[in-house]
Amino acid sequence: MSKFDLIIPLVTLVSLSTNSFSSAIDFNHEKDIGIPGEVSKVSRTIKLTQVDNMFLPAEIAVREGEIIRFVIKNGGNKKHEMMIGSMTNLKKIAKARRMFPDQDHTEAHLVQLEPGEQKELIWQFTSVGTIDFACPLPGHFKKMRGKIIVEKK
Repeated sequence: MSKFDLIIPLVTLVSLSTNSFSSAIDFNHEKDIGIPGEVSKVSRTIKLTQVDNMFLPAEIAVREGEIIRFVIKNGGNKKHEMMIGSMTNLKKIAKARRMFPDQDHTEAHLVQLEPGEQKELIWQFTSVGTIDFACPLPGHFKKMRGKIIVEKK
């Protein structure tokens, strides 16, 4: 048996497992969390601070249709993220982060921050209900969570 006989099945296994896991995350269902908002139509700004193991505040109320400018500051000593999504998908993403911690992520509903860094996320909330947010990084997800309550107009 040659080296190539071993490499091809290994490469196939890795690519299939990565593709099947990513397809298990239902990004199409995430339309219920809203859409990226237009900067020129922001109705208000909400400041969020990340400290190691929590978001401040951890609960936010917005109105249906409202476009929010989130100003997120990492006040902790570790790298953090803020991702908006359903709890089901946030759990899947956190699991993927544990399995593939060095993989790059560029989702529209994700902000990555180094210690001391501040960034903005402009988001429009299109459906009434509860939307979750969390830091999906390994070791952060269980404690670094919050809720956005979207109230009827």
